[in-house]
Amino acid sequence: MSQRILIIQAIPLTMTGSPVSVELNQILIEDGRIQAIGTDLGSVQDVEIIDAQGGIVMPGMIDTHRHTWQSLLRAQLGDGSLYDYMARLRYGFAPQFTVDDAELGNYAGAMDALNAGVTTIVDHSHLVSTPDHADALITGLEKSGIRSVFCYGLADVADKGKPIDAERAFTTSWRHQDAERIRKERLSNDKGLIRFGIGASEFLFAPLLYTIKEIKLAQILDAHKFSVHVANGPFARGTRYVTRLLDSGLIDHRTLFIHGNVLTQDDLKRIRDVGASLSVTPESEMQMGMGTPIWPVAKKIGVACGIGADIVSGGSGDLFTQMRLALCAGRLVANDQLGHFGVMPDTLELTAEDALRAVTIEAARAACLDQEIGSIEVGKRADLLLIRQNSINIAPMLDPIKTVVMQASIADVEMVMVNGKVIKAEGKLLDCDQHILAQKLQQSAERIIQSVTDEDNQNAYTYMRAAFPLDRKSAFEARFAGWAFRMPWLDQKVFNIMIKKLNTTLKSKV
Repeated sequence: MSQRILIIQAIPLTMTGSPVSVELNQILIEDGRIQAIGTDLGSVQDVEIIDAQGGIVMPGMIDTHRHTWQSLLRAQLGDGSLYDYMARLRYGFAPQFTVDDAELGNYAGAMDALNAGVTTIVDHSHLVSTPDHADALITGLEKSGIRSVFCYGLADVADKGKPIDAERAFTTSWRHQDAERIRKERLSNDKGLIRFGIGASEFLFAPLLYTIKEIKLAQILDAHKFSVHVANGPFARGTRYVTRLLDSGLIDHRTLFIHGNVLTQDDLKRIRDVGASLSVTPESEMQMGMGTPIWPVAKKIGVACGIGADIVSGGSGDLFTQMRLALCAGRLVANDQLGHFGVMPDTLELTAEDALRAVTIEAARAACLDQEIGSIEVGKRADLLLIRQNSINIAPMLDPIKTVVMQASIADVEMVMVNGKVIKAEGKLLDCDQHILAQKLQQSAERIIQSVTDEDNQNAYTYMRAAFPLDRKSAFEARFAGWAFRMPWLDQKVFNIMIKKLNTTLKSKV
């Protein structure tokens, strides 16, 4: 007998563009899909009843960019810059992760997301120190029951206790072969709960050929998504990386650009025209000096754009916070443009509904999953969440959409369902002992942090100081190099000089 669930007394936010209707208050789910939406579906037999009691039922939220493994380092970068993040977390903490840590981090990170009503994540998983780490990261997602796109991280991970090798990131190829293994052995199902993707290396400041190799790998393996960090403020250093990628003719619907704060309107139009998409991460971008989130501009141009939490090692892991920050940042910029001329805004162009769409149906578009999730429609997967209506911060519920965006929090998430399976009920995660999980996280995190030596930190910061501009002189040199990378006849020569200089600097400090 098929599994049937009937949700009654609900206020459904379908995200289809139709007005909210309190009359269509029942949703029938069968075998993980939405079978019917109506007012009186009570004649259905052999059905489990979920009484929403007047609460809001909406599509599960979709996080289009998250480094899920970093749940083990929660808030360590709460006061950190992008410079600190790269030095401390990527080159300091990441090499300390065991295989068990990788699985625990992804499991806990996924459960954290589910608890907050996030039913799908695009996991840019750049903790692949070994093939066993790759398997463990996938296993962590599987155990949680979350829907996800696992983007196998091709970025180099430094060796524990050894100096950073600047050249290795551009010469190592074993991850390419291992990604093929993962595709064949673990993630061959293109309709499964976890889809296969590729998480690109950070090759913004290098000749384009290195990224092209990774794009072609994604095409050969038919990756669902190719996730790549781009144009994140001063870090981009004038390389026009995205423009050059678009000029290559290899960018298509599978490409998911991350951040993009300094993308030009021409870049955004070209991204739209080739069917690629964008994910913005408001909290980390504003904290780490990447610039104002570009979501409002991308939205206006018509780029499929979602929102992501990015790193709980820095900020919050719930999309209530992220969509509010995106909305406020966009409004701030628009209002300041008027304020510069002494004019007050009479209307707000960005609406609460725009923000909610950015974590539901528009996020589904960005993740190429909009035929399956992101809205409440017959035939779509039953990835849903229920927000209670009787909390003091929710009542009175006068406008459901504005209530969710401006007032709701994790504490208001009563029920979460993925593929028709209830994962959170009555405000509590099922089949997850949070007390025991918290203890495991604390033990692993303390060991990881304590394992990083003063010498490790010194090596990491030496690398960062040598590789990235931190004063006017180095910023000028970086702008020159950025210009050189736009010249096919010059890019490799300049790059070779840079790598040689960087390795010389690193060896002199050892």
